[in-house]
Amino acid sequence: MTPNAENTRETPRWRRIALPVSVVLNLFFVALIGGHQWRQHHLEVRAGSPLARALLRAEASLPPQQAAAFGGVIRRDLPHYKDAAQQLLEAREALNRQITAEQFNEQATRTALAAWRGAWNHFMDDFGDTLVNALAQLPEDGRRRLAAERRSAHIGRVFP
Repeated sequence: MTPNAENTRETPRWRRIALPVSVVLNLFFVALIGGHQWRQHHLEVRAGSPLARALLRAEASLPPQQAAAFGGVIRRDLPHYKDAAQQLLEAREALNRQITAEQFNEQATRTALAAWRGAWNHFMDDFGDTLVNALAQLPEDGRRRLAAERRSAHIGRVFP
């Protein structure tokens, strides 16, 4: 080819557009996936325990004023049920370890299940009044929203 022929040869228009569009779309998808991962990590850090995650879900389903009233009671009474909540978390983790152990041990799993059940009962003994007091702060529609949110969160769940 002659030097003049190379200069007159043009790149098709679609090729000049395809690369920048591809780069922009890839950046968009990276940002979308990264944002989702960051959000998940942020929520897990912010709500480490199942109780904290449940409280966040409950507050998210309520209007701001109702969420503040409900969450205020739960947080106010935290010192009363904090130890029972920690024991419940530990018992649940011990049960999960037994269920997923490489060598399944029926007796150890039964023992862990009994410990989890006992921890749950102890937690509910300590937390029950707090929950009732928090629910008393809500109007009927708020209580209905919480009940609906709880039902939808537990659909299909078998294990604790």
